[in-house]
Amino acid sequence: MRLVSEYVAKYYPTSLQFTRVRLGATHPQLLPAGLSAEEQRMLTVWKRWADAIVVTRTKVILVEGAILPDPGDVSKLLLYEQLLKYTPEFQAYMDRDIEKQLVIAVEDPLLTKIARDAGIKVIGFAPDWISDYVQSLAQRKQRAPLTYTE
Repeated sequence: MRLVSEYVAKYYPTSLQFTRVRLGATHPQLLPAGLSAEEQRMLTVWKRWADAIVVTRTKVILVEGAILPDPGDVSKLLLYEQLLKYTPEFQAYMDRDIEKQLVIAVEDPLLTKIARDAGIKVIGFAPDWISDYVQSLAQRKQRAPLTYTE
């Protein structure tokens, strides 16, 4: 979350920003009659969540961040795009384009290609503290797998 928070603060300082955003509508079976609004909000813990959402004048940006690349992040963003359309708190912004961004600190060329093919913008972002963190990991985890596809 630190990576995503710093990224959003740096590149979207004047836009609406939300972190750890629960997405989708609460399943009707979880909403028995008589629950207060506060009780209904408590039920959102079962929803999936995006690392961040940024709302600009023209777009809603879904942000998923990863220090080390993970292929699952691509599918998460695709899922979040669908769930966003059913999230009551964002209905006022659904007239805007939805942009999916994968913010990664360690480059993975194959994952980048797959993400871009899926319509996801891949952004390399590595603040100074990242190198210390990566160095603290086991050596085999300090870079993306060297997968060759040619």
